[in-house]
Amino acid sequence: MPIKSYKMGPGTLTIGETGAPVDFTSQVTKCVVAWKVDEDDSVPVLSGEELEGEDTYSASLQATLIQDLTEAGLVEYTWANKGAQVPFTFVPSTAAGRSISGVVKVRPMDVGGDVKKRPTSDIEWPCVGEPELGTDLT
Repeated sequence: MPIKSYKMGPGTLTIGETGAPVDFTSQVTKCVVAWKVDEDDSVPVLSGEELEGEDTYSASLQATLIQDLTEAGLVEYTWANKGAQVPFTFVPSTAAGRSISGVVKVRPMDVGGDVKKRPTSDIEWPCVGEPELGTDLT
């Protein structure tokens, strides 16, 4: 198979209900849908064999966001919606033509940072169920 790749961006990140999503795109400096696997231990049996443990998969939306303290900004959104389960759509590259969508549980953003620097916050919001890789190839 020949090498295939894409460059991150330009893309989009929207959070919230389909009719009125919040566009996080301009505040994102890094975004990842990250998978985690929890592997159960194998169970040894008398015969010397082992019953293989099961894998459980989970995902989270992880991002670095430029803090925005404006009215209806990102910090206000995450604080007002903490704990809410909302849909998201992440497009890593519009040129690559694939989206990732699902539902995340909102966690409030941290506020503050280094003096005389533009503060950012790292978020990690757990996915509710598994996210889906869109079939929307260009």
